[in-house]
Amino acid sequence: MISIRFLFPAFLAAQLLSVSVANGQSKRPLVQEFAGSTILLTSGDTLRGPVTLRRDQDVLLMAQPDGTITTLSAVSINSFAVKGEEVDSRRGSGYYDNFYDARNGYFYGNPMYGMPRQRPETEDRNRVRVFRTFRWNRGNDYSDFKSPAFFEQLSNGPRMLLRRESLVERTMNTGPYGYGYGAGRYLSTYTQVKDDFYLATPAGDIIPLRNPKKDLLAVFQGQSRQIEQYVRDNKLSFTVARELAFIVNYANSLVKQ
Repeated sequence: MISIRFLFPAFLAAQLLSVSVANGQSKRPLVQEFAGSTILLTSGDTLRGPVTLRRDQDVLLMAQPDGTITTLSAVSINSFAVKGEEVDSRRGSGYYDNFYDARNGYFYGNPMYGMPRQRPETEDRNRVRVFRTFRWNRGNDYSDFKSPAFFEQLSNGPRMLLRRESLVERTMNTGPYGYGYGAGRYLSTYTQVKDDFYLATPAGDIIPLRNPKKDLLAVFQGQSRQIEQYVRDNKLSFTVARELAFIVNYANSLVKQ
């Protein structure tokens, strides 16, 4: 195995922390462990093995046989695929889905593409998740500074639906008996995994979908009526990751390439 060590720049780590605090995100980092991975480096080399993904820093950590840890930052990675993730109890039912069909361009109701497989009834630890590196302003619309970041690919192109995940703290008023009463004296917090969706253009630009329906229809303005009709006919949601991926694939099919 090729051993390559990249140091994550201190100034970039500091900037990520400031952005995280400014956006009100949890200070607790989202760390995910995967039993297997295939990593394509920008150098053209390929690495394989178990990895740990640090979402807050956009780095992969890979243990070496000699006990050392190889740190791979986003600047050194073109794309990677992982599988064998531990099920996270903070995620909702049905979250562990396989986007294989969506990444290959399927969408509901088109005989040219066939019908995608239905959502699995059981959580699948062996599902393959695909991540790609894009240069991004990290949500600062007024900054021209862009740095490499990991995005999970959920749909096919040419405009790809992407996702980033983070931990956020939620506050809940449970009341003295758990019924939501108590004038704010019985507040409790819980941690939740939050999805943020984006659209990657063929040129590699990242468009945030802060309001997935409104922002997606703005990108596909000329096809908005057809998209909305497709969503109604198939009872899809713009806020469910799997269904939004099929909506994006359908929208792509309406645009002349």
